[in-house]
Amino acid sequence: MKKPGVAIVVLAGMLTAGALAGQNATAVIRSRPLPSPQAIEELELQVLQNPEDLQARLKLLQLYLDTAPPSSGVDSGRRSVRLQHILYLVERHPESAITASKAAYVYRSSGAYANAADHDEVRDQWLAAVQSHPKDNTVVLNAVKFLQREDQEDAERTLRRAVNADPDNRELAANLGFLYAKKILSGSPSTELDQSSDAIVLAAAGTALPNLAKGVDAINERIFRLAEDLSEHARQLAPDDREIQGPMPFIQYFIAAEETLRSSVAPPAPSAPSRIRVGENVQSANLIRKNAPQYPDTARSMGITGDVRLSIIIGRDGNIQNVQVISGHPLLVKSALEAVETWLYRPTLLNGSPVEVVTTVTVSFPPN
Repeated sequence: MKKPGVAIVVLAGMLTAGALAGQNATAVIRSRPLPSPQAIEELELQVLQNPEDLQARLKLLQLYLDTAPPSSGVDSGRRSVRLQHILYLVERHPESAITASKAAYVYRSSGAYANAADHDEVRDQWLAAVQSHPKDNTVVLNAVKFLQREDQEDAERTLRRAVNADPDNRELAANLGFLYAKKILSGSPSTELDQSSDAIVLAAAGTALPNLAKGVDAINERIFRLAEDLSEHARQLAPDDREIQGPMPFIQYFIAAEETLRSSVAPPAPSAPSRIRVGENVQSANLIRKNAPQYPDTARSMGITGDVRLSIIIGRDGNIQNVQVISGHPLLVKSALEAVETWLYRPTLLNGSPVEVVTTVTVSFPPN
C-alpha cells in the first residue's frame, strides 16, 4: 500500500488532459450535463489541497463513474487516478459510508474501470482494514459490502470471524444470515443454515429470502417454503425473543444493507418499508375472520379435492387488497378467491407503524 503522501504526488502527476479525456465516448441519457475536464481538474486540485475533504472525493468518484468510457477504451492513467482515491478512503476511512458506496467499488472483470489487479488491491486493503479495526463493526460491514459482490468466500469468512468475536451483536449475525440467503439464491446448497443453531442467523435468512426473490413462480414457491422453515426453526430456538417471534425479524438491517449496495453516494438513514413479506404460518396467527369457501357442486360431484394456493396482499387495515393464484384445480380456484377476498387480518405493525403484508394462503377442498 502506498503511503498517503506518495498517493497525492501520484494523483498530481496523473492529472492530465489525456487522463480526463474521452468522457463523451458513450451515448447515455443523463439527468444532468457531463462535467468538463476542467471541472474535474478543479475538484482534483481541491483534494490535493485538502486530502480529508471526503465530499470532494465522493464527487470525483461519482463523476468518474458517470463519465466512464467503454471498457475497451479505459485510459490506464484515469483508472489509476480513481483507484488512488478509493485506496485512500479504504485505508484512512473504512468506517465511512462513502467508502462502502457503489462509487468506490472496483470491478474485477466487468463493469466501469474493471481490472483484476486493481480489484485485488482494493480487496486486500479492505481485509487489512478489518484486521486493523477488529472491534469496529462498521468497518466489518463496509468490508463485507465490498467483498460480497465478487469475493463471497472472503465476505463469509470475515463475517463469521466477526460474529464469533462478538456473538451478542445482532446486526453482524443478521448480515451473515443475509449472506447465506444470497448464496442459496445463487444456486448454492443451504448447508450452513441446515447446520446452524444461531436463531438470529436463521431468522435473518428467513427474512432475506422472500425479499430477495422476485415474482411468484415455481422457484420462488420453493424459496418461500424454505424461508418459512428457517423462520420456524429460529422461533423454536428463541421462544422468548420478541423480535424473532415477530414478523420479518431484522428487516431494518436488511434494508440498510441493500440500500447501501444500490446507492452511488452515501445513503440516508433508511425509512421503514411500506410493504413486507411474511411467511404463511406466521401471518395465519393474525387472521381474525376466515370465511370458509363454498365447495362447488361440479367439483364435489366429480370428486375433485385438493389445495388452492394464493398470493395475497393485506392492507394496513387488515383487509385483503389483492389476490393472485399460484396453483390449484380450475374448478376450485374461483370459490377459493371469493372466500379469501373476505378474510380479515389483524394489522401488522413494524416499528409501531402499520404496513402492508405479502404472504401466501392455502385453501383446502373439501373445506375443513
